Amino acid sequence: MNLDWQKQVSLEVTQLKTTEGNYQTLLINLLPPRELIAPDILPHLELPGELDLNREVILFGQAPIWLYVNLTKRCRSVPWLACYDARKNLAVIVQSQVAEKAPGDTISASLNQTPCPAILIGGLPDSGKSVLANTLRWDLLKKNLNKQIFLHRSNWDGQGNWAYETANRQLVERLVRENEFRIHENDLTRHLIPDYFEKNSRDVKNLRELVDLVIVDVGGKPQLEKIPLVEQCTHYIIISKSPEKIGEWHELCRPKLQPLAVIHSVLEKTIEVLSTNPFLEIVAGIWREGEMLTVPDVLLEPVLREIRWHRNY
Repeated sequence: MNLDWQKQVSLEVTQLKTTEGNYQTLLINLLPPRELIAPDILPHLELPGELDLNREVILFGQAPIWLYVNLTKRCRSVPWLACYDARKNLAVIVQSQVAEKAPGDTISASLNQTPCPAILIGGLPDSGKSVLANTLRWDLLKKNLNKQIFLHRSNWDGQGNWAYETANRQLVERLVRENEFRIHENDLTRHLIPDYFEKNSRDVKNLRELVDLVIVDVGGKPQLEKIPLVEQCTHYIIISKSPEKIGEWHELCRPKLQPLAVIHSVLEKTIEVLSTNPFLEIVAGIWREGEMLTVPDVLLEPVLREIRWHRNY
């Protein structure tokens, strides 16, 4: 038996509590947070022995579309199959052999969890926000905290986790360039921006009831339209290559959120602590993919402190 897939993917049978009762759930966990899983695992992938194919199955977890399609095929004999949409807090029926469930029907999950911390990351464009957010996610996962970390990107640049987990940078740049739709620069779509951030605020609210930490990348401008999203967060980190722009982000965030850190982003490899009170302030770099491989420990510690506090709440 090929064991390589077991180093890349964990499949676990759990239960999802919903408004209709508890349903059998197949939880997908991707094990190496800094690498893309390989499609050649599919011939060797095995469903857990305890998965009851005579019952319903809800697929749950972040994974590539091709893995979801494969698992859907493997579960084609079940009475009904659903995929869980974490941002909407809904299980969506995708196939059914019973009259009471039809494709497109939804079931609301009943999480009843104290909302977890949500850390907003903002700052001037090209300062390293997305690299910081993704590297923070990697480092927290490597700590093996047995906690779920969700990185939510509230911007339209087309980059997801996949963009930071492949070595083919040219492919990433081409896909982003071809698929990015800058709604704020188009007269036909600019009016949609308030609704866009309202939607993202609802997504973050749902995510906070599901996972143990949400990291929110809000893009590069402290727009007033982002206030509903800001109000769904609990803490914030500012990263900026221009010190004079930091105050604008404090004005947007500080009335509602607790500051964790201000990072003065520079184009040299350095870490200098300027202050630790009332919040951490550092000079650090280089916030570029492939060059900033880990978050400085002095920055990681306040984030870990919030996760530990929530766990003991």
